[in-house]
Amino acid sequence: MLDNLGRPTRRPTGIGEQILVGPGALPLADRVYRNAKIYSVRLDGTEIHAAALAIKDGKFAYVGSEAGVAERIGKDTEIIDCKGNSIIPGLADAHMHLSNAAKKYGSCSFSAIVPDPKTDTPENVLRQMQEILQAYAQANKDVAIIRGMGWDRSWFSGALQGIIRPLTRHDIDAIVPDKPAVLMSFCGHRLLLNTKALEIAGVTNATDDLNGLIVKDAAGNPTGYIKEPVAYLPIIARIADYEFTQAEHRKFIKQAFDEYNKLGYTLLCDCHQVDAPYAALYEMAKAGEFTVRVSGVHNVTDDTRDADLERAIANRDKFNVDGLLNVDTLKYFADGDLSMIEPYIETAGDKAGTRDPLLWDEDHMMQSMAMANKAGFNVHTHAMGSYAIRRVIDCYENAQKLYPNPKIRNIIAHCTFIAPDDKVRMGKSHIIASNQPGWFTDSPTTQPVMVAYWGEDVVKYAYPSKSLIDNGVMCAYGSDFPVNAAYGLAGIQVAMTRRSVKLDLTYELYKDCPAVMPDECVSLKEALQAHTINAAYQAHLEDVTGSIEAGKSAELAVLDSDIENTPADKIQDIKVLETVFKGKTVFKL
Repeated sequence: MLDNLGRPTRRPTGIGEQILVGPGALPLADRVYRNAKIYSVRLDGTEIHAAALAIKDGKFAYVGSEAGVAERIGKDTEIIDCKGNSIIPGLADAHMHLSNAAKKYGSCSFSAIVPDPKTDTPENVLRQMQEILQAYAQANKDVAIIRGMGWDRSWFSGALQGIIRPLTRHDIDAIVPDKPAVLMSFCGHRLLLNTKALEIAGVTNATDDLNGLIVKDAAGNPTGYIKEPVAYLPIIARIADYEFTQAEHRKFIKQAFDEYNKLGYTLLCDCHQVDAPYAALYEMAKAGEFTVRVSGVHNVTDDTRDADLERAIANRDKFNVDGLLNVDTLKYFADGDLSMIEPYIETAGDKAGTRDPLLWDEDHMMQSMAMANKAGFNVHTHAMGSYAIRRVIDCYENAQKLYPNPKIRNIIAHCTFIAPDDKVRMGKSHIIASNQPGWFTDSPTTQPVMVAYWGEDVVKYAYPSKSLIDNGVMCAYGSDFPVNAAYGLAGIQVAMTRRSVKLDLTYELYKDCPAVMPDECVSLKEALQAHTINAAYQAHLEDVTGSIEAGKSAELAVLDSDIENTPADKIQDIKVLETVFKGKTVFKL
């Protein structure tokens, strides 16, 4: 059966069966998976159940029954017996930061510090940081600059016994006085520089504080503590040797690919472009070194918005490589800290009655996002606070009113606090929510700080998911790597249970905590859909990958269990036995 362009079509041959039909005899498969429980979800929400599949030339040629796949087996066909276990589509991370792979793997890491909010203090956590930094500096005496990553700003802003103890450059100077040191927080929204780094970057008491983003002390001197990439990226760009080499970027990106493949991932949506890593990604894609697909972004900030858009248009196809790497989205940061509709409550001290400002002038943001959609770009916006989310929805609705385009897929990342009526608006306006299951559980460090600012009645509604889906919002789940590790199947469990999993660094402290907002738990189908086809749709790849359907690229994960009959709280224990990308095995246990 051919379509009107003479192409072979997908034809259902029975319940759960699909076959790619062309003229002549059925082609013999390169590889067959049989005795399986294939489970996938289409974009329209219908489920695919099958027992076997065939792969030919890197694509699914058949999905259906044991009898049907037998017709595809020849003497050279590789046959894999799945022993009744599940096959699911390759997983997708709908919001992560691949550009930070080198910072994660090639820097001094503070991620092993896991303070107990009830017993630890900022001072003893700082001592742990200094001990780790001292050991790293001793082991890396020949490096020109000390890079670090993984500290948590909440440790010093009231999460530990309510004690506020600001970090400053002097805390690093005590360990690294003679060379620049740049320490990024685990979330990527804060940076701490020592005095040497500030001197090299030319940051002084005369430097504009950018409305408090460059924090200064009472005497007007920079403390070394800087908020938000919009403020710190130009500063660290002036520090020689801060950037990793191209060889280092390729090494660490490959390490990230390997870790993701082990968890069953075959699609990553990178959400912040950095020049050197993107150059490395482009060369890796051209060299055939990709074991996942990567969807990327161009950055837009308020101060350089027009130039940023012009650059994105000029470089629209610069990084695109054969469906492996595509960059068709613009990335905005609406807020950093949470910009809320509700004012801070009185107990928040000097923040009482205030709302953190957006990182954009609101008129500029509305105009810029409209121009982005007009130019044919999706917009992917970081928005966590309810006020930021409301303003972004306004911008998206305005853009589509002015320049309606059904191909545009606008996205709001994180959706930490969202007003009920804005959930309805997101659904009606077809705005994708790229949220993070790793954040759906009780946060032992940030929770007390947020409660102190807004009160329990506001904070208890943090990180919705099921209510978004019920309002017609497409959810595409991500990790925000390296803020969180890629959770893989554990992410499905968290979305279904909203309780801590073993991958959480705080698991032993909080494993017995009850589900946070249990009404927001989703089903297995919804969790799998958000981890696969919805993320593929976000990246304009739903016709290529994201589900197990004849004609699509063969991207899948073979599990060691039947996920459909595994209790939700045991899904994290399921192992990925094999990950297949474009018909080839990229991981095997």
